[in-house]
Amino acid sequence: METRGLVVLATWAGVTIISSVAFLIGGVNTVNYVFVGILVGVGYITTFGMPFMMGSEPKQEVGVQNKLKNMDMRLEKLTEMVEEIKREIEV
Repeated sequence: METRGLVVLATWAGVTIISSVAFLIGGVNTVNYVFVGILVGVGYITTFGMPFMMGSEPKQEVGVQNKLKNMDMRLEKLTEMVEEIKREIEV
C-alpha cells in the first residue's frame, strides 16, 4: 500500500477511535456532535487533499529505475572494453 493510503487509513482509524471514546465518556450531546463533526471534516480533508499534499512517488521510482538501467548499460560497455584490452594484450 502506498504512503498516501496508509495516511488516509490511519486518519480514519483515529477519527473512529476518538469519536467512539468521546461518545462513551461524554455521552450524546451537542458538544460531542460538533467535536465529531470537526474530526470527520479533518478526515475528509485528509482523504481528498492527499493527492495535493504529497509529491508523486511513482515518478521518483521511474527516475531511479532509469538511472539503474543507465548504470547497467555503462557497466556492460566497460566490460566489453576490458575484454577488448585483454584480447589485444594477449596478441
